[in-house]
Amino acid sequence: MRLRHPLHPLAIWASILLLTMLPLPAKPKAGGPDADLLLRQCEQERSLSKYGSVGRHADQLLKMAGGNERLKAYGLFYKGLSMLFTGHSEEAKQLLIESRDIAFRIDNDSISALAMNAKGIYHIMVDNNNFLAQQMFFRSLEHAEDAGYESLKMRVLGNLLLLTQSRKDTTAMRNAKDIYDYGKQKKDKELWSLGTYYLALLCNSQGDNNQAEHYLKEALDLYHQHNYEDVASVYTLYSKVESDKGNLNKAEEHAREAIRLSKLYDQPFLQPDAYLQCAKVLHLKGDYVGSNEMAKSALEKAMVVGRNKTVECHELMAANYRKLGNNNLAMDCIEKANLSRDTLEKINMDRLFHERKIMLLIQKKEREELARKQQMGYHKIINTIIALTTVALVAMLCVIAANYRRRNQLYKNIVQQNAKGVARQDELQHQIDKLTQLINEQGQQQPTAVNEQLAQDLYEQACRLMERERLYTDPKLNRDKMAELLNTNRTYLSNIIKEKSGMSYLQFVNSYRINEAVRILSDHDKIDYPLKQIWSDLGFNSPTTFYKLFQQAVGITPSVYRKQFIDLERNQKDTQNEKDS
Repeated sequence: MRLRHPLHPLAIWASILLLTMLPLPAKPKAGGPDADLLLRQCEQERSLSKYGSVGRHADQLLKMAGGNERLKAYGLFYKGLSMLFTGHSEEAKQLLIESRDIAFRIDNDSISALAMNAKGIYHIMVDNNNFLAQQMFFRSLEHAEDAGYESLKMRVLGNLLLLTQSRKDTTAMRNAKDIYDYGKQKKDKELWSLGTYYLALLCNSQGDNNQAEHYLKEALDLYHQHNYEDVASVYTLYSKVESDKGNLNKAEEHAREAIRLSKLYDQPFLQPDAYLQCAKVLHLKGDYVGSNEMAKSALEKAMVVGRNKTVECHELMAANYRKLGNNNLAMDCIEKANLSRDTLEKINMDRLFHERKIMLLIQKKEREELARKQQMGYHKIINTIIALTTVALVAMLCVIAANYRRRNQLYKNIVQQNAKGVARQDELQHQIDKLTQLINEQGQQQPTAVNEQLAQDLYEQACRLMERERLYTDPKLNRDKMAELLNTNRTYLSNIIKEKSGMSYLQFVNSYRINEAVRILSDHDKIDYPLKQIWSDLGFNSPTTFYKLFQQAVGITPSVYRKQFIDLERNQKDTQNEKDS
């Protein structure tokens, strides 16, 4: 199993083994030889991702534990881990909380690190909550350091590596190499195999696919030697590497192998990645119907285990439908993708307070256990911590409120300036038309060179076609078509536009589209003009292109622009009404 990071769709599966690989304490275990044997079996099967067997042996361990809280904490941890990876997330959550609470009570840092690591996995895979997951991982790292286990610390650092990796993060690559070297030097096959996977993942994200393939071959050798049942994740990444290299047949072969292995070993959290990767490869091969079937399967699997892949699935299906000529279904998929994205990424004040409440509850449990073992003098320190936390929270809310007000004022200024700009542009165009008419009537002509005049005339004709004929509303408008209308060739036309406007042909056309969009959004008579209709009426081929170019040119999105314009109109009316009264 591997844990996904938002910057890389395959990363979710790369850390699940890492997150759960924390070793049992080296000190002698209470409970007798049978208990020790069960603990070793649980750890061995966990290392191979055999979570069904882990759950069965954990049940035996819990029955055997009796009043031994240490054995009970381990039993609850392994049972919770098994439930989590077999699709019973809510039951897993409660078991992991119980394991963590017992670990706090008996002051066992190893079990605390295990339980918090697993809880971090839960928040990533089920809650889609990187904030709480990160907090759990940092807590787990603290307990691992207190326990003094070097290998345990390496694994927790690996969790944070995957959660924070980016293309330019050299620290992530260095940490991945450290994990690889540590596993190889200590003959820790799990860390060795995971290190190869992490290096391949980072090499792929940095565009070095030849080196990524080198590490993947080494990873497959290790995975097959030791029968790790999450090997499907390696084939999924291998498929992406081959796809990036242009080897689509090999990419499809690896993706289908990943699907087969994830089913064979009953790995439900690996299946959405495998199906989605196969769908992406089929899309690149032009099999849009087959790609959609795979994307639907990926979506179905994702909805069972979590919603991390729903946005990618809907966007890929939209791309397939566009290729198949079914724009209505494509738009439906885009809307579903946007809805899923809003669900995953929306962070409001209620959620912030809820997350803070959870963290405070965890901190409270830890403080209660510490207070039971320490002197009464520590109560003053605890009260100071609470006071500082409250001040920090109040300060954070003040900063958020101030930033919110500044952002809204900035948006209003942008809309106001663009609305005035539209009015000035209309007035200037009117004056230019009058002056042109007067010059034509008097037969006057500027004393410029013939070639310069021809170029100027051609550019003005192009502008008139845009302004009066509104050619930019044609989504199929290209340089050849426009050159034909102007009785010239595409190269000369592009050169003239570049010389006169400083823009490329496409930028020239899109500038008219964006200007018209601003004009529409600045017209109170067109408040009800649907945004989804604006981009198609103005000749854009996709809403994504429209939203991107509009935000680059204006500074805010079309929806925010319209909202601010409506507020501006309302404020002006209120001010005028007050003056009239």
